[in-house]
Amino acid sequence: MKVFVALEDRANGMMFNHRRLSRDRVLYADIAAEVGDGTLFLSPYSEPMFADIPVKCSVSENFLDAAGGGCAFVEDRALLPYCDRITELVVYRWGRVYPSDMRFDLDLGAFTKIGESEFVGSSHEKITKEIYRK
Repeated sequence: MKVFVALEDRANGMMFNHRRLSRDRVLYADIAAEVGDGTLFLSPYSEPMFADIPVKCSVSENFLDAAGGGCAFVEDRALLPYCDRITELVVYRWGRVYPSDMRFDLDLGAFTKIGESEFVGSSHEKITKEIYRK
């Protein structure tokens, strides 16, 4: 499974007080380009972020189980139970520090970083995209 996450810089935070830390439509468009003609699996919480993005979505509470070997966007779930199924991680970093109480729970050291690039977002002057593989 290929997993997309967006993390803040201090503690790899994903959420604070049951809310996403930030959002950026250029980032979501980049995910759609990565998914291409495939399907993006995501939670009902994340669905509104892709409402205006041209990507086929499959939305359910059990989206990580349904994703199989496909693509999933994760912002509100622990990934450790799915670690054995994850073959690729695409990590977007906002270049900012936000308070967080839900953090990315995988060790990036278990993956090999194969690429990094930067782009200008719609609400962030720099978003760093890191690609990791097992």
